[in-house]
Amino acid sequence: MRNEQFRCMVSFHFDPWGFADDDAIEVLLPLPSADGYQTIHSVDAPEGIDFIDQHGHRRLIRLERGKIVNVTAQIETRRLTHGSYLDLPPPVSADLADAPMILPDEAIRKLVAQGHNRPKTPDEQIAGLAKLTACALRYKYPRDSRGAAVSLGRRWGDCGEYAFLFVALCRASGIPARPVFGMIIAPWMKTPHAWAEAWNGKGWLPVDPNLVREGFHLGPILEAGRRPADHIGALDPYRLVLSRHTGLPWPGYQKHGPAHYSCELTQVFEGLGPVTIWHQTPLWRGESVVPFLQLPWTVIHRPKKASLVAWCRRMNVWNFSVIKPNRRLPRNFLVMPDLLVLHPIKGVAGVVMAGLLIPVAPSVAFVFQIAIWTWFCLVIIGLIKSLRLMILRSPVWNWMYKT
Repeated sequence: MRNEQFRCMVSFHFDPWGFADDDAIEVLLPLPSADGYQTIHSVDAPEGIDFIDQHGHRRLIRLERGKIVNVTAQIETRRLTHGSYLDLPPPVSADLADAPMILPDEAIRKLVAQGHNRPKTPDEQIAGLAKLTACALRYKYPRDSRGAAVSLGRRWGDCGEYAFLFVALCRASGIPARPVFGMIIAPWMKTPHAWAEAWNGKGWLPVDPNLVREGFHLGPILEAGRRPADHIGALDPYRLVLSRHTGLPWPGYQKHGPAHYSCELTQVFEGLGPVTIWHQTPLWRGESVVPFLQLPWTVIHRPKKASLVAWCRRMNVWNFSVIKPNRRLPRNFLVMPDLLVLHPIKGVAGVVMAGLLIPVAPSVAFVFQIAIWTWFCLVIIGLIKSLRLMILRSPVWNWMYKT
């Protein structure tokens, strides 16, 4: 793999006023920090109180009613190859301790025992635990509850659950590890994502258990390898790291929030109980914490009443964009069918637009017709290529695993 760098400006805004009716609220912002993988050239964010520690860089701000948080950062990331390490301090006690959503139970310890049949080096242990995680879960977004033990029990979870389970397995094995929360920032694929870091005695290794399982399909899209080993100790250059660990201390004065639960925002976090996102700071061993910091976190004491205006504003509570990247398209154009499947709405909109232009410009109608048929062919190819991924993500896999 090339040892290239990716440069861009990332921008996000946070508008909580579709949910909040407070006069002012405190907001904890995750901000990118240098770690040997990403270099931060500039950050433009509202003024506040900064906290920089093993969790990353956070800023507590006070947001007056109606104001919107806007953050921009000029960053540069590099591909991490096997044998290179993150430029981060050695482990601390938190990297081995129990934490929200990382609570090893009997099932997790039993799974760890499966991988300890013979003496192994730390690198081999980490790779084995990553593969155990990949075999234990299929991908499905959890809308009701989160945590390593609960995900292992139901045999599915999203990228965050993969990270939680892998970290729990590592800590149960005596290996320092922690989840990492951030974004995929490739211009052709932008989405929140979580992975992990594990300490092998020499340095911190990035591990993406989700891609250990699904890298055969998603790896080439991020210009990474297809093999599981390509996502253990190596990292593609298209990520923005925002924070590490779960159960981050809440530094604000406003705590807890109301005993008000909104079904679309409430999840049960293992070790914390039911939490309404952006409304509460749950208690972990007597202290107010943020379950994990991937998006800004706030505490709302006066929830806004439901209305059409509030609903429209809630739809745009969080927006993220990548500006002026040094590369806009993947080098491997063979992944274009996969991208059309990942972004179907854009493709359908283009086809509809081309269909409307055919009668308007009959002299070049054949160009639009070729474009439409090309799109259909590429989508079919993409669906065929995605078939294995669909099987891995389907409930059928659970039955196959058990039998």
